Amino acid sequence: MVKRLIWTLLAVLLVATACSKDAGFEMGISGADSASRSSSERGYSMPSRRVMVMISAGYNSLSGYLSEDLKDLESGYIPEGTYFNADVLLVLARLPKSAGDYASPSAPVLYRLWANRSGEVQRDTIQVWGGDTQLCTRETIHEALSTTQKKYPAQSYGVVFSSHGSGWLPPGYYTDPSKFEPSSGSLWSLRSIGQDKTPSGGTEMDLNDFADAIPMHLDYCLIDACLSGCVEVAHALKGKADIVGFSPTEVLADGFDYKNITTHLFAKPLDPVEVCREYFAYYNAQSGSNRSATITAVDTRKMDALEAVCKELFEAYRPILKTMSGGNVQGYFRYDRHYFYDLRDILVQAGISEQEKTRLDAALSQFIVYQAATDYFLSIPLTRVCGLSMYLPSMGSTYLNNYYKEHVSWNQATELVL
Repeated sequence: MVKRLIWTLLAVLLVATACSKDAGFEMGISGADSASRSSSERGYSMPSRRVMVMISAGYNSLSGYLSEDLKDLESGYIPEGTYFNADVLLVLARLPKSAGDYASPSAPVLYRLWANRSGEVQRDTIQVWGGDTQLCTRETIHEALSTTQKKYPAQSYGVVFSSHGSGWLPPGYYTDPSKFEPSSGSLWSLRSIGQDKTPSGGTEMDLNDFADAIPMHLDYCLIDACLSGCVEVAHALKGKADIVGFSPTEVLADGFDYKNITTHLFAKPLDPVEVCREYFAYYNAQSGSNRSATITAVDTRKMDALEAVCKELFEAYRPILKTMSGGNVQGYFRYDRHYFYDLRDILVQAGISEQEKTRLDAALSQFIVYQAATDYFLSIPLTRVCGLSMYLPSMGSTYLNNYYKEHVSWNQATELVL
């Protein structure tokens, strides 16, 4: 009788332990030593849950829009509960305490959104940084994603990044190129993704640092930032994220549909490409200048063929690429900021043969899984778009050519600029 009672109590204890929420599970594997052990050594299989991290870098002029995006996010589908295998929705955000206030400290914060049984959205704070910490740095993003990986081991991770951006260009170059010419050399390591305002101006993030900040494999990385849809950005994320979604033109301030985004990113199977389709459908249904959108989704696992054919074509048509006028090439830019031309149209206007065009199109169709564009983006006619922009050396400068040659991984793979 006593033995039966003991076994009954043990069974109850084991069931209670097995049904513990994430908090108990996470405590059991926290610490550098535990994090370094494999899942089999810890005695459990990798959870099949999915983890999405929304990075909202809104300590800048987009703060009002990004605040609304986060409200929209909370009004959409939120994973229920915090039990062991529950899907995880995390937000890493930095916003000013009031619009335009870039002098008062405002700390980046990492928090989890989840719904209770009544459908009410709950917020659990995971980590708060110091008040003067910038979000758009390799250190902050790496720390946040590393914490995510340790605290929420999973089979699937994805990132949505929202902020300012200017593709592969040095920060500030798009706004005022004259400040960069001639080059001092000190700015070559900078590329513009995200922005943290300061009382004296602002700082932006190096594209390579953004890629290096990602410690885990991502199923997707969706970038809600202007001019990010270039082959240079895609190549920087090769090996980091399978599906990359972005826009080769600027992005109207509303960006992605954050009310519905989690419906697709927590679907089974998850569907990041549908986020891109929905983005285009929304803007394509607008009128006037609001009917302005470009969107592209690429599969970086299928980029090798594009690298190979482009390297061959760049070599064959190098003299033309160094001298051709950009006036007849499809551009994605405004205000004469001529750094973003359509990759395919660059080569078509350079005079590639029909056979070469067929090979290029085959490589592009393998790499680009979805692309769409309205007839115009504001004042830009969009008539010959493949969905990817690229630098055109003849329309650049000595400074940009040297910068591109030394720091852009796409160039190191294809030798566009020698």
